[in-house]
Amino acid sequence: MIDGINTSKYLINYTQMAREGRLVNLVGRHEELDRLIHILMRSTKSNPIVVGANGVGKTALIEGLIQFMSTEDAPAYLQEKEVFGINVPQVMLDTKNDLEYSELVKQLIQVIVDSQKQKILYLKDISLLVNVDTNPENKDVAKFLKLCLSADEIGCIVEANRIAYVSYVEKDNTVMSRIQSLILEEPTLDESIAIVRGQRRKFERHYEVSIPDETVRAACQLTHRYIKQRSFPSKALDLLDDAASQLVMDHEKGAPQAQELVVTPAYCFKTIADWTGIPVEKVDAEDKKRLANAETYLKQRVIGQDAAVGVVANALRRARSGLQDPNRPIGSFLFIGTTGVGKTELAKSLADFMFNDETALMRLDMSEYMERSSVARMIGPAPGMPGFEAGGLLTESVRLKPFQVVLFDEIEKAHLDILNLMLQLLDEGRLTDSKGVTVDFRNTIIILTSNVGANLPSYQRVEKLSEYFRPEFLNRLDDIVSFHQLNEEDLRKIVDIHLNKLLKRAQIAGYTIIVADTAKDWFVDEVFTSKFGVRALKRLIQNQVENPLSFLIMQDKIRQGQEVFLNVDKTGRKLQIYTKSSIPASDEATIEPKQESKPTEKPLKSGKSADKGEGGKREKSSVKSAK
Repeated sequence: MIDGINTSKYLINYTQMAREGRLVNLVGRHEELDRLIHILMRSTKSNPIVVGANGVGKTALIEGLIQFMSTEDAPAYLQEKEVFGINVPQVMLDTKNDLEYSELVKQLIQVIVDSQKQKILYLKDISLLVNVDTNPENKDVAKFLKLCLSADEIGCIVEANRIAYVSYVEKDNTVMSRIQSLILEEPTLDESIAIVRGQRRKFERHYEVSIPDETVRAACQLTHRYIKQRSFPSKALDLLDDAASQLVMDHEKGAPQAQELVVTPAYCFKTIADWTGIPVEKVDAEDKKRLANAETYLKQRVIGQDAAVGVVANALRRARSGLQDPNRPIGSFLFIGTTGVGKTELAKSLADFMFNDETALMRLDMSEYMERSSVARMIGPAPGMPGFEAGGLLTESVRLKPFQVVLFDEIEKAHLDILNLMLQLLDEGRLTDSKGVTVDFRNTIIILTSNVGANLPSYQRVEKLSEYFRPEFLNRLDDIVSFHQLNEEDLRKIVDIHLNKLLKRAQIAGYTIIVADTAKDWFVDEVFTSKFGVRALKRLIQNQVENPLSFLIMQDKIRQGQEVFLNVDKTGRKLQIYTKSSIPASDEATIEPKQESKPTEKPLKSGKSADKGEGGKREKSSVKSAK
């Protein structure tokens, strides 16, 4: 009691909790535990601070230390001590303002001081020890505790994440002179399996389920492979928790696979799929077969670039097989080729194939990043500058959606500082934003496109690239992929794909469009002679077919249920749109060879002229041809 205040209400007795078995059992970490004991036994700087990333087990290590101190195996010097923490939420609840709050916390600290170091203060919040910008209400408390620490009147055990430690603790010379840091590294995969195996019992008791060893191993392997932005063992434990919860829900619904109440690896696969948005629940024989035939899928959309598709497919298989460097992105490629040959289409196909979502693609036009100041747009403005809180366009996108394709278009136009920034991204698979947060790029596919040397033979392109990019930049890429000009056969396949998309939309609207081979040949000729390549096709279809067709529909010259024919006129220079009753005499044999009487109407006129253009997307399917 302090002046009528019940200190037991605000002080948490961790030693008593350890004796009652209410703390987490420590698995592994024997060397780190010994190091903590040694620090506590020292005559000076006997105040350990455990520093590590979120989720590596800082709290578990300290609770393991407290459990050890409460046993007869501990040195007598430690057995005599008790560890207490301050129940800050309860203090805040019972005080009316910052002044009352700080006075009560200081009184609680004084209780620890009065124990003649028989009580040790356990701090989970470093703002009680050092000044932290985000917790200014603790400034007075930190000053008081720092004075007690400097006078060697109190013993502390502190935990802090790396960013807070570097930002606040290391900068306080007074505190650093009284504490001893212990850097807690993330456990390895094998160590994590042992840790999770030892801690699975709490889930088994809570959910009344069984978690076999194979499920523990699957949880650790899956999180090691797909959840790289978080740390072991926390991420594997979270996966088991989520999977066990899903099992209980399925059991309540009467699902056959859940009746045994055993958390199988299948539940871990499903949970990872829910977390990441990629179909990793099929990372088995089926997925291996799909990856083995990656070229087949990609070639359905990317026409005429078999060599480029093969290079990319090989990189995908390396990444999924585990042979790829785990500290780099899934793949990093420089696509070289003229406009309209399929570079962007291959990037979209990769997003769809790898992440089951074509929209999992972020495109950055490097013509917008030609100035030195544009670096801030990528990783965020410096502290104090406008937009700092929003972060960077690139880093925030990947932080929030780590599984995606990142496309840097026309990379040769980027400022040199952007290229320097990408050296770290390509080599280590990470970037640090302006807030000091490290963003993980190891689950991304990095694609850079360029027109440099596109008109040169393949063997001369690398030499030309070296004039624009430094060797250390080019050497960090997995491969430089050359795209060649498309021939007429390739263009015919692409025309079929684009026209088929129009036919599908028309069919949904109730119209049947029949395209003559001569009309397809017309599109091929137009695209072949265009300087925009395949990009010209979408606009051609829009201007030459969609616009006049929609105008005819608005004029009721074409009605639902009618067959609409697309052909060229007798000069072969213009496209014509017909209904069955308005086929011109010159085209009768081409469109309707069995027709007995010739239509008397002229081809339908929309009243609009159509211009040629460019643009387009691809999709494999057949196109119905008029014979």
